[in-house]
Amino acid sequence: MFKKLSIQWKVALSTSIYILLVLIGAILFTFFSFEQKLLSEKKNSTIKTIESVIESYKEAFIVLNLEKINELVSTLLSIPSVTQVQIFDPSGKIIGDKDLKSLGLVKKEKIKLFKNIPVKKQSKNLIDFYYPIKIDEDILGYAYVQYDLNLLKRDIDKDLLKILLQTVAIAFFVIVFSAAGTFLISGYMIKPLKVLKEKILSLTSSNMNELIELKPFGKKKEICPKDETQYCWLTAENGKEILQELGNQALDRCSTCDIFKKYSGDEIQQLTLSFYMMVSSLQDYLNKLEKAHKERETLNCMATMGEMSAKIAHEVKNALYAIGNAANYLRHNIDNELVREFSGIIKNEVNRLNELTVSFLNFSKLIEPKFEKGNLNKEVKHSVELLKEDFEDEGIKVVYDFDENIPEFEFDKNLIRQVIFNLVLNSLDALKEKNVKEKYIKISTRYIKKKNDKIVLLFVEDNGIGIKEEHKEKIFKPFFTTKQKGTGLGLPMVYKIIYSHNGIINMQSRYGEGTRFDIEFKIN
Repeated sequence: MFKKLSIQWKVALSTSIYILLVLIGAILFTFFSFEQKLLSEKKNSTIKTIESVIESYKEAFIVLNLEKINELVSTLLSIPSVTQVQIFDPSGKIIGDKDLKSLGLVKKEKIKLFKNIPVKKQSKNLIDFYYPIKIDEDILGYAYVQYDLNLLKRDIDKDLLKILLQTVAIAFFVIVFSAAGTFLISGYMIKPLKVLKEKILSLTSSNMNELIELKPFGKKKEICPKDETQYCWLTAENGKEILQELGNQALDRCSTCDIFKKYSGDEIQQLTLSFYMMVSSLQDYLNKLEKAHKERETLNCMATMGEMSAKIAHEVKNALYAIGNAANYLRHNIDNELVREFSGIIKNEVNRLNELTVSFLNFSKLIEPKFEKGNLNKEVKHSVELLKEDFEDEGIKVVYDFDENIPEFEFDKNLIRQVIFNLVLNSLDALKEKNVKEKYIKISTRYIKKKNDKIVLLFVEDNGIGIKEEHKEKIFKPFFTTKQKGTGLGLPMVYKIIYSHNGIINMQSRYGEGTRFDIEFKIN
């Protein structure tokens, strides 16, 4: 039954039971401690009372006033807990007793117990008190008084029981209010756990980003001590974006970081942040898995289409060669204007198809880059400058934003030039289609040093017509094109070249606003 209760109820009940046990222990300890203390005080008080009463009747022993001595016996018996009183003369004869039959009897064996000082002897709960009555050194008589500790204890317990009942009532209210307070406080403390449980239950690949809710910890931004990012995601305003960018690195690196230990709070807060890191890592893994799947699909498609296009192109090229030769023969050997005109058309279309066939054959070939060290900024600018006249004719402004810290690294200059040509010419066509007044193509490079990686980024951006949402997934697939005269092999060829350099190419575009291609080279 207890296992089925919520944490809130478990904490409240456990705390209440613990407080109850502590209070019971404290009450019992206090009760017995006070009982012993009061019993000791009561014993001392009883003895002092007995001594005081006996001393007040000392004159009765001088004149041997039996009436007064009898009154002494009655007075001593009236003291609570006193059960027996006997008064002796110096010879040991009983001269005072509640039992009149004992008067006159001599108890010499008891006289031996009397000394010049009071004597107490205890047998179980009964205490015998022997007291010599004297003036200076002269013995006037002896008093024997017996009192019962049980009677003393019973009186004390009556008083303590009243206090105990009041204490129990107070303890009851303490337990009730502590249980209610613990229930409310524990409910507030485990609220993040409930929220986390709901997030875990609602976790899907489509809503991962929505589950991360981060507010900056601390008043100032902390620099990332492990150099994974510029600022730590725990203290930055854009912590969610930084965490998503870290991906799997967050679990590997952040969980052992001093800043994480400093700001992560208690175990519940650490659990929440660990969940966010797990979600970020999972999202990163799924993104990489999806990208790998798309790359594999694209490469398989390219391989299949390349093999097919190579066979078709080879057959078509032979046929085109024969058709071209026949057209030339007709053009030069038949003196007819109509024949010349149609043979010229045939020749032009044969040339166009031949160029297309060459493109198919080039695409089908296995790309083997010839790597050599070079300056990427220099090669990119040189490639773009070859198209300078096309930009000037269309009024397009070319903007360069190069990172001069990029070191020389190995790449195939001719293939990279082909990449630049394809991307820039695509931007040129997109700007023509949009027909905007201020046209620009921005080409940027960046150099990023991470702990284990050195990365060079190349960006080609324009403010042209952009790419429609339904076309974004198809742009790297062979033979897909939205151009009337396009072959659909330009961007697939770019993809193959970047892949052959162990690089990554991504595209970001909004229809009507522009497009940006991001290329990443690892140059370790």
